[in-house]
Formats: sequence, structure tokens, C-alpha cells
Amino acid sequence: MNEFENKRAAVIGLARAGMPAARFLIERGARVVGYDSKAREAISPQILELEAAGVELQLGDHNFVGIEKCDLVVLSPGLKVHFEPLKSVIERVEASGGEVIGELELASRFCPCPMIGVTGTKGKSTTVKLITEMLRACGIDAISAGNTGTPLISILPELGASSCAVVEVSSFQLEKAPTFKPRVAALLSLLEDHQDYHPDLEQYWETKLKLFANQGEGDVAIFNVDDPRVEAMFVEFQTSASKLDSSAQEGTKSNGHPWIKREGQFLKFTGAPSEQPFLKVEDIPIRGAHNLSNVAAALLAVEEALATIEDSNDSFEKLSIWNFQDKIADAIRNFQTLPHRLEVVAQQDGVTYVNDSQSTIPDASIAALRAFSAPVSLLLGGRAKIEAESYENLMRAVRDANTKIYLFGEAAPMLEDVAHRENVENLYIFRENTLAEVLQLAKMNAASGETIVLSPACASFDQFSSYEERGETFRRLARML
Repeated sequence: MNEFENKRAAVIGLARAGMPAARFLIERGARVVGYDSKAREAISPQILELEAAGVELQLGDHNFVGIEKCDLVVLSPGLKVHFEPLKSVIERVEASGGEVIGELELASRFCPCPMIGVTGTKGKSTTVKLITEMLRACGIDAISAGNTGTPLISILPELGASSCAVVEVSSFQLEKAPTFKPRVAALLSLLEDHQDYHPDLEQYWETKLKLFANQGEGDVAIFNVDDPRVEAMFVEFQTSASKLDSSAQEGTKSNGHPWIKREGQFLKFTGAPSEQPFLKVEDIPIRGAHNLSNVAAALLAVEEALATIEDSNDSFEKLSIWNFQDKIADAIRNFQTLPHRLEVVAQQDGVTYVNDSQSTIPDASIAALRAFSAPVSLLLGGRAKIEAESYENLMRAVRDANTKIYLFGEAAPMLEDVAHRENVENLYIFRENTLAEVLQLAKMNAASGETIVLSPACASFDQFSSYEERGETFRRLARML
């Protein structure tokens, strides 16, 4: 008998994660109802295929009819569980004895192999890709999934007992993941973000720590202590898992764990045999100090994962990262940055154009500014996700670097006001309505040797459907200049 036979289940949100979750449940005998805010004429053919497979669809203004009768409700990532109407819906279901979980939780309950979980405000996708490619270089069947890639539930058929699932985990997913338990977990950064989703910043950061909530003896919790808030959490957080820290900044003190740190032009494991350097910093092709930190955390995760995979399969000999040093170094040297993350998209007349559209908060744009030698021009704007005061540090960095800023979109007036308050000189501030207009203006003002970086510090939804569309538009426009 299938585990969900005769159970009534609901999936809220029939998009990238919701559709495979609904199919997963119906294939296991559940009676599934799918709720989506789109009207029937606006839904995709894939959703209609779910209906043909037996999923009951509630579309448009459905008011969650009948949801309190469900034994299980699965939430798609990104739904605002702390705000109405979903807050009351969850309370109704739970008061009726139903269970409310996210897609990540559902998938993890059926994952047949060890999981590596990676979270943080920024750096998740890059670090997941790094870990996956390094493990594959070691001969491990590593498959990445999660927040911005393929949902974990979609890759379950590809996983076996000797595989390793490398999972990007968002705060949205951790809200409803009560038993999610990665064998290796890494926290990269805690920055100001998602004030449109979480009640406050403290709740957001506390939600990130749920990544470690179910870990115990035999598990590994990794903290990137180059991030000040993560460093504070490393000191304060109590767990029975092995608690390790990683760093790519020079001068960090060792605490006796087999962690990784930077010494001169090398990254090294302090617990390694003879403490030999493992990797040259110059071999890391991705820009920015924050990406060096991501590489350090990824290396530590790979070291611990190799031991985990050995432990989960008695036929394996003891695996050590040092057995694969050359292969891992090659994997890092050949690493290709993900789109929309400090992506060089064009070089024209001595000017370099960089697409960093994924940077939707000020801290990320500060990192982008610092990743390139002067002179740098920043294209900033879109729809702000956080309060104006949170942009003050960005404008101070702009002022101190004598950087030209080109403002566009809904947030442009606010950004200009903050820039003036932080004494950015008028001759460095330019403002237009659209991305195309500020890019053209930046090109006209640029000198040979300059770098023009789209790193908006804002969401895209005033003029674009996603940060991907915004970045693709920038890429196309830059190549047409």
C-alpha cells in the first residue's frame, strides 16, 4: 500500500516546485488538490497535465475551499506564511489536525542518500555549484537541487544510496521543514533582506539557523566566520553536531578544529597532514572576497562529505580530500560563474560590462563594487526590498570609492535621496527612468579601463518579471552598444 493511499493532500502554488510535489503525491495514492492564484486561462499546459493525472485544481479566487479537510498541505517556496491570507489558512489546517510542510520537507523524507544543505542570504547557488563540481571530480554521484535550481523532489528518482544531494536552502523553505536533517550543513551569510517576507530581521536570521536544528552526533555544521553575524552565531549556537568554521580572510585565529583558513596566497586545512597548503588563491577564477569565502566553505563541506559518504557505504575505503587535491584544484580553476552573478558579458572600447543582476540588496552591491579595480560605475535601481536606511552603507562605499552611480526604476528617488544624505557628490549621480537609458548614459560617460556593473541592490519587479530577465536584458543591451 502506498504511504499516501486515501490521504487527502493539497499543494499551494503550482509552479516549479509545486507541480512535481503534486505529481509525487498523486503517484503515491493521495487524493490531491492543487491551489493556484492564476486563472485557468493563464495557467501552463503542465498544470493542465496534472489535472489529467487526477489532481483537482482550484484556481484564481479559490479562497482555499476545502483545505481544512486535508491531511497534508505542501507549500511551494516563497509563500508568505507569516501574513494573510496564508497565515489563517495554515492555522485552520493545523487546528483540524492536518500537517503543513514545504516541498523541501516532503522531498527530504524520501531522500535515499546523505544531503549537504547550504543556506545564507547570498552565495548559496555559487557554493552549491562549487560543492557539486568538486564532489563529481572526486568520483561521487553528486546532484544539486533546491531553492533556485531543480527542486529536490524532482531529482529523487536520480538519487541512490551512494549519491550525494547538494541542496540550496532558503529561509522560505526552512519555515516549514520540521525534520529536514542534512548530514553536512553550511551557513554562509546573514545580511539584511526579505523584509517583505519575514516579520523582522531577527526572525529571518533565526529561520536560517533552522538548517542545523535537527543535526546531531555524526553531522557537521559549517559556519563562514568571514561574515560578522555568522561568526557571532558560530560562538553562540549550541549543537551536538561537529561545529566547524571556515575563513578566507587572513589573520583569523585557529580554534583547534579541522577547519580551513587563508595563509598568504593559499587556503589550507589546519587539521591536515603537515598543514600543507591545499589551494592557491590565484587559482580561484571567481571575483570578490565573498567568493573566496564561498570557496573555503565549499572545500570544508567537501572534506566532511567525503567522510560522510564513506561512512554511509561500508564498501568504500576511507576517503580524504587530499586524495583528490589535483582534481579538486582543476574543478575550481575551470569553474564557470553562474549567470547574473558578477558575469562579464561584454567588452567594448576598453570598457567592461558586468551583469550582477542577482544582487538585490545593498550588501551584495558593496561586494560587487569591491570586486573590481577602480574606476567602477554602478547601475542601481528597481524595487527596494528593505528600508531606505539600509542603503546608507552602500552610499558610503560609493562616496569613499568616488564611484559614479546610475539610478533607475521605482527606487531611484529614494536612492538619490540617500546618496545626498551620505554626501555623494552631485557630479557622481545620474538618474534616468529605465535600465536601457542608464546603460546608454554610463557608456557615454565611461573611459577606457572602466567597469560598468549592473548590481541593482533592489528587486526587479518594477520593470521586469525576475532578476534573470533584468540580467538577460542588460546582457543583450551591453552587447549591442
